[in-house]
Amino acid sequence: MRRLWMTSMVAVLCSYLFLHWLPPLEPFSPTLFWTQLLFSPLRSWLAFGCFFLGVAANGALLRRAMTGAVSWLAGRRVRIGEWLISIAALSHFYWVFQFHWRLAALFFAFSFFYGMMTLRGRWLTEDGRL
Repeated sequence: MRRLWMTSMVAVLCSYLFLHWLPPLEPFSPTLFWTQLLFSPLRSWLAFGCFFLGVAANGALLRRAMTGAVSWLAGRRVRIGEWLISIAALSHFYWVFQFHWRLAALFFAFSFFYGMMTLRGRWLTEDGRL
């Protein structure tokens, strides 16, 4: 449960920091973007790092939510608390979409594909956990 809370906090924090540290994109100007990238490289690299960490954390939350939903629909045992926390943690995408919907859609798409790629071949092991 502690790992789930840490994953949730990392997902929310990295989502916010990615959008906050990225060079301004509205209205998009390639010269402004490249200027910010070249003259403020630490901020840009931290934004890219937060992007990768956020994709991994959100992917893990999406994977847990999907496996919980499929297990519940199949009539298998589900840890309801962990499943509800992972779904509730994904609600941060609402305010991420309020900041910049195009970047949020891209961020969600990468997170979704990463989460689905990391699904295992077998849904449940002997003790009912992934």
